[in-house]
Amino acid sequence: MTDVIRTAITESTQKVFGLSTEDMPALDIQFTPDITMGDYAVPIGFVLAKKLRTAPEKIAQTIAENLQGPFRAEAVKGYVNVTMDDDWWLDRLSQGFISYPQYSGKVLVEYVSANPTGPIHIGHGRGAVVGSVLANLLDRVYDFADSEFYVNDAGEQIRKFCKSVEIRIRELKGEDVELPEDAYHGDYVVDIAKSILDRYNWDALSEDEQWNVLWNDAVDMMRKWHKETLEKLGVTMKVWTSERLIRQEGWPERVIQLLQDKGYAYEQDGALWFKSTIFGDDKDRVLVKSNGEYTYYLVDIAYHMEKIHRGYNVLINVWGADHIGHVPRMNAALTALGFPDCLTVVLVQTVRFWRQGVAVAMSKRKGEFLTLDELIDEIGKDAARIMFITRSVDATIDFDIEVAKQKAMDNPVYYIQYAYVRAKNILTRTEERQFGSSVGFDPHERTLLRLLNAFQERMVLAVRKLDPFVIESYAWELSDAFHKFYQFDRVIGSEYENARWKLVERFTEVMEELFTLLGIEKLERM
Repeated sequence: MTDVIRTAITESTQKVFGLSTEDMPALDIQFTPDITMGDYAVPIGFVLAKKLRTAPEKIAQTIAENLQGPFRAEAVKGYVNVTMDDDWWLDRLSQGFISYPQYSGKVLVEYVSANPTGPIHIGHGRGAVVGSVLANLLDRVYDFADSEFYVNDAGEQIRKFCKSVEIRIRELKGEDVELPEDAYHGDYVVDIAKSILDRYNWDALSEDEQWNVLWNDAVDMMRKWHKETLEKLGVTMKVWTSERLIRQEGWPERVIQLLQDKGYAYEQDGALWFKSTIFGDDKDRVLVKSNGEYTYYLVDIAYHMEKIHRGYNVLINVWGADHIGHVPRMNAALTALGFPDCLTVVLVQTVRFWRQGVAVAMSKRKGEFLTLDELIDEIGKDAARIMFITRSVDATIDFDIEVAKQKAMDNPVYYIQYAYVRAKNILTRTEERQFGSSVGFDPHERTLLRLLNAFQERMVLAVRKLDPFVIESYAWELSDAFHKFYQFDRVIGSEYENARWKLVERFTEVMEELFTLLGIEKLERM
């Protein structure tokens, strides 16, 4: 909401230097490093120095002297520093700060999509929270947005999982059996085996019937468990899509036919290949193996085609960073099928978990891992969600479980929730106040005001980057500014009580909206 500055500087620059609209650069309006230097800084002198062949300081000075608007302008080196008038801030305070950009499109955010071969472990937690926050944000700014979990209920890992359950069933029935090293070893496999034995007369089933029970019931139990775990984390998927259903509905065959019709598929060495190198891939990719088995790649293309068939034109996938090689392949396939630029992949880096200085190891097959359920039980949903997004998605996170449990200011979730509690405490102690125009805002108030005023710009940035860290860090900055305001500026009984009351109210409104996006609770006492 700094358009008034952008417009004024553009008009002044065009007038003084005779620049056309096409010659005007994009203006980067920044916070000043110190609020005593003004509210905003624009590096216009540096941006235009080469074009105008003039020193940045002189350009900034000339523009500042000719600026007109609800502010004071001062040239500082090559910057134009702007201090907004108090009346302008009062007007913004009366209007409120929550405003979103609007984009057209039907969005589908697909995330987590963990194999139903075991509980969701803590390694999946970051992708779950990243996807959840993005889905919340995109639902605000697009015409329509859904979230989806793709259930990989077909393929070799599922066969191996079902075989592991079958061996445990035989073991429970008294057979002397040994679980292979590459099978799934967790206690949960035994629990599933017991549940199946409780529900079925196992020996009365044929071999095919037993396999169907394993394939359907065991996988369904894991899917329900995944759903419960995610809901415990505050993640609700609107859609659950089955890989088996994608296969049964013939989507892989449709993809093959389309690629063949377009001349992008060929046979070699008994296999069917996709000419992906035409679309920037480093080598052509196999779609159907020589034994007739579909590759994971083909089925994944088919799944994305099915998404598009459902009417989604903005596809966003949240994948682990180890899937980076799959991104150009998928984009190549969608481009070949006539859907370029419809897919954006958010690659999420890993999380290193620590407990009292010792790394937490994870191995699903050996059954040696901390489940997401256990993490949430230990530190709480809100702490888990915030800790998973305390850095940009492209940076590794060191997740200290002990810090996440503390009710202390160095715990990020405590820090932002405590700021909100402090604000609500002020509002509940007094009635709503009206304020006039004779108010002067001090540095702590102005710091908070300009942060509140940045709401829409931060949301634009979060959408552009597709990174929840933008939202989490914004909530932290606001909380930090409020804690300082709370420490130095008395509200109740002060000379400026009415205006400060309104400032606190606007702060709580913005924080409540951010809490909704972040998926954490709005606590009123701690």
